[in-house]
Order: sequence, then C-alpha cells, then structure tokens
Amino acid sequence: MSFKSVVALFIMAFALVCFPVFAQEEAPQEEQDFQLLRGSGHADRDLEISDEEEEVWTPAVQKGSVEVSISMGTLGLSKTLLEHDQIIYKYDDEATYWGDVKLDGAGAFNPVMRIGYNFSPWLCVEAIGGFSFSEYKSSAVNRSRRSNEPGSGVDFAEPALGEFDLETRSLLTANVSVNAVVYFLNLDGDGAGRFQPYATGGLGNMWYSMNSNYVEDTASSLDLNFGGGVRLLADKNISIRLEAVYHINTVEFTPSYYFKELNEGTTQVPTDEFPIIGETLTQRRVEEYSSQTLGSLGISLGLQGSF
Repeated sequence: MSFKSVVALFIMAFALVCFPVFAQEEAPQEEQDFQLLRGSGHADRDLEISDEEEEVWTPAVQKGSVEVSISMGTLGLSKTLLEHDQIIYKYDDEATYWGDVKLDGAGAFNPVMRIGYNFSPWLCVEAIGGFSFSEYKSSAVNRSRRSNEPGSGVDFAEPALGEFDLETRSLLTANVSVNAVVYFLNLDGDGAGRFQPYATGGLGNMWYSMNSNYVEDTASSLDLNFGGGVRLLADKNISIRLEAVYHINTVEFTPSYYFKELNEGTTQVPTDEFPIIGETLTQRRVEEYSSQTLGSLGISLGLQGSF
C-alpha cells in the first residue's frame, strides 16, 4: 500500500471518531436536561442543600446512648503479694530449707471491656470487666537448713540458692466493677465537643490467682478504683479513649496444706514455718498469711462505640 493510501485511511478514521463529538458540540444547548429524576429548578437544589445540612454531625456526648468499649493496657502489679517469715522454700531428699520469703508481682498486660449508659451529657454509668497476665518472683533471706536425718542440727549459715530453688510463675487477675463516669465540662452544657475529659470511680471486686506452692486457691478482695481520662469523638459512632485508673484492694491468700509432694505422692511435705520461740526452734504448720494492701495503676488505650 502506498504512502498516500495510508494517509487517506488515517484521515477517514480520524473523521469517523471526531464527527460524533463535533455533532454533540453543535447540538442546541437548550435541549440538554440533566434533571432526569428530580426535574429542574431551584426547589430541588434547595432540597439537596437541606439534606446535606441535616447530615452534618456535631460532636457531643448524647443522652440515652449506649457505650461499649474495649481497651488494652498495663496494670502495675509490682507489689509484694505475699510475705512470711521463716517459712519453707525448698525440700529435697537430703534436707529442708526455710527463710523469710516474699512473692513480688510485676507489670501485667491488662485488657478491659466496658458497657455503659449515658443518663445525661455529663453522667455515664459503666459495668467494667478486666483481667491481667503477668509473672511473680520470690525471694528468701535469713535462710537456714536442716538435714532430714533424725536429730540433725540446724545450719544457720545462709545456704546458697540454686537456680530453681525459688518460684517464678504466673499470676492472673480478674476484676469487675460498676463505675460512674463524669464529663465535668458538660455539667452546664449540652455535651458538645470533640475532646471530652472525664473523671471516673467505682467499687467492685478483684481476684488474684497465683500458680504457687504456698497458696491453696484464688484470693478475693473488694476493689476501690478512681481516676480519669479523655475521650476523643472521632465520628458519630467511634471514639478513642485514654484512661488511667488507680486500684486499691487488700488481698490475703490461704496457705496450702502441702507445700510439695514427692515420690509420686507418697511423700507429702507440709507448708511449715520454723520460728524461734524463746530460744527453741519450733516447726509448725502455717495457719495464715498476713494481708497485703495493694495500690495498682492501670493505664489503657482503646476504642469506644456509641449506639
């Protein structure tokens, strides 16, 4: 095919493509009507503007709304959970060991869930449930040792600690409470505002479960908590919530009857203490532990839904 034939075909194709465009541009403007569904005129445009205005959301704490939130955070359990003087900490086939023993907790991972109801723009009542996972470590000072042979004397020379002589195990907690949440900036207003600082406080219960040879079962205690936070209203249904709450409770564990079982359960070692009464070393079963008052700070960050 010659060069002239190619040019002619190109011109014809270009004309076929461009002709409809030119035809549309030359069509009378008054025949165009884009109001296919609503018709034409200012009334429809005013209606559209009105609808858009109704959809505008004003950030506010709404009376009568239900609030559900889940948060992740930490609970400061770096406290002494249990301590007892001159209590057994090790037993083997050769000797019995005892000393002043302490069990100390550590910072815990602490998920928390809340469900509440807004009685007004400034007051919400919440039911709260949370739990935590961590470890505790034990220590023993003023240690002594005595051979298991009948008539053996006591070695008060601080026997060395072996790698596995002291407990380092899991600690679980669970808590429930009913709290009041007060948005104090809304006491005289309508609850409007994207940032909503608040104070909170309530009463509930805390359970402590230690995987320890020293304790029989889970310890339970009344729990008083108070603190505050800030809530950021991201949109109509979702908020971001940052909170710090201080827990105060008094925990007392029940001593286990047996500290250890050996030889497939045929040898049962009681949870004994070895106080010196007068000038005599006395071996006797531990009847109770002293209570410990704990103060734990919980810090959490989470999402909250409003319905």
